[in-house]
Amino acid sequence: MPGGSRFARGALIICFVTAFSVVVPLWGAPAAGPGCDQALRQSFVASWGLPKPGEEIDLEPLLGPCGPKAASKSGRVQQHLTFLGLRAYAGGDRTAALEAWSRAAEAGDPLAMLALGDLAFWSGLEAGAFEEGAASAFAAYRHAAGMGSPLAMSKLAWFFDEGYHVEADPAEALAWYMRAAEAGEPTAMHNVGSFFKAGKAVAKDIETAMRWYEWAGQAGSAESYHNLGVLYDEGLEIPEDDGKAVHYYRLAAYGDHPDAMVNLGWMYKHGAGVERDYAEAVYWYERAIEAGLDSAASNLGAMYYEGVGVEKNLETALQYFLLAAAAGRPEAMANASSAYMDLGAYRAAYFWTVLATKNGMTEIAFRLVELQALLPDAVMAETEALAFAWTPGTPPPEL
Repeated sequence: MPGGSRFARGALIICFVTAFSVVVPLWGAPAAGPGCDQALRQSFVASWGLPKPGEEIDLEPLLGPCGPKAASKSGRVQQHLTFLGLRAYAGGDRTAALEAWSRAAEAGDPLAMLALGDLAFWSGLEAGAFEEGAASAFAAYRHAAGMGSPLAMSKLAWFFDEGYHVEADPAEALAWYMRAAEAGEPTAMHNVGSFFKAGKAVAKDIETAMRWYEWAGQAGSAESYHNLGVLYDEGLEIPEDDGKAVHYYRLAAYGDHPDAMVNLGWMYKHGAGVERDYAEAVYWYERAIEAGLDSAASNLGAMYYEGVGVEKNLETALQYFLLAAAAGRPEAMANASSAYMDLGAYRAAYFWTVLATKNGMTEIAFRLVELQALLPDAVMAETEALAFAWTPGTPPPEL
């Protein structure tokens, strides 16, 4: 019988997260200009530094406080230069971005120095010169950290944790994360919590980990709220409490955390820690699908397949199953097999059964035998070849 996964990824300790909103200052006093420094800091924190190449950058909140009029009024042009660099980078002009950030960094703007480090890191990755890029990035982060940037401190911790350019040193990583966390940097706060939870470079301490997750969540880390939800939901290291799990999943979901959305949908569907509400379950599954979480499509498909909370509709269920199956989720492959069987599309059912069993869903292996009585040997052989040649992430063949 088709079903869906409760935990979208299952990973509890994630060392590098995105903070979605920030309510605490990160370093130094605000610039003399009308809010440009604060707006830039919020923009950089939202993506934990410079967004990766190709990621969209929202410049709208920066246009007013960081425009030329604001810069001329304040007499502080370095923040305006940092903004110009960010605008150039968003437009794909890295040469202009490099020039603007270099001038701003010389004028004493730590965000510009941080941006130079990120630019060196991403450029090195793209050019196949990782060590060269990492070395330049590390130097820039250390300089920016010396200028008082908690975000740069957090980046240094990341390098020590991963062993980028320097020898991996969890204790040094924790020390830098702690410095950044004490200054209110959300990602660092989350990672300190993860170190305590894992007992990494410090004695394992779940209560301390949870305190850091709570503080990080309050500072804007939806990932931290999600981790708290999982702790209460699983009940492995602390007493299980579905009500608190729902509370933290909801906080994370409203912070646009896809895993929290699908988990919150599961809680509403099953009435775990909250009154059963199928409409809410559908809503959060749909939100998670929009955010790109494949497991949510499998879960929502199961509701349409079973007619739970929605009108039973095999075609709609199949659309959701295929969305998740095409992304490589084994349970969705098995579910697509079941839907195709019910619809009498036996060749398509055989295709997805082969893939599901290949990917560990051995509980539906019986269907391979069942389909032998329904399909010619030549058709099964051809379909099996197509299944083994297919790659997740590409459109499946029309059968």
